[in-house]
Amino acid sequence: MARRLLGSLSGVGSLYAGDQLLRTTPYELSLWSDDPEQTAFVETATAVDGHIDITGIGEAVVLAGADTLTLELQDRRRVAIKLTSTGGGVEGRFLKDS
Repeated sequence: MARRLLGSLSGVGSLYAGDQLLRTTPYELSLWSDDPEQTAFVETATAVDGHIDITGIGEAVVLAGADTLTLELQDRRRVAIKLTSTGGGVEGRFLKDS
């Protein structure tokens, strides 16, 4: 099944490992839906991917573990992310409490 691009988000957010703030970082994210009929934007996104700037924090991210990173967006919504590349590629999903 092909994913449908719902839109994109960009800004500067806060990157956390658990409760520990690692840094503020620029982000560029694409929002996807597995349902080809969906036309809504963020509320129905089933997947998120994109890029964050991890310059200078690579070691902290490795120590934190791939499943414990959270990106808090400018609008305060939160995305659970994992790194997919050493250049700052990410995949994730919106957290329900955001």
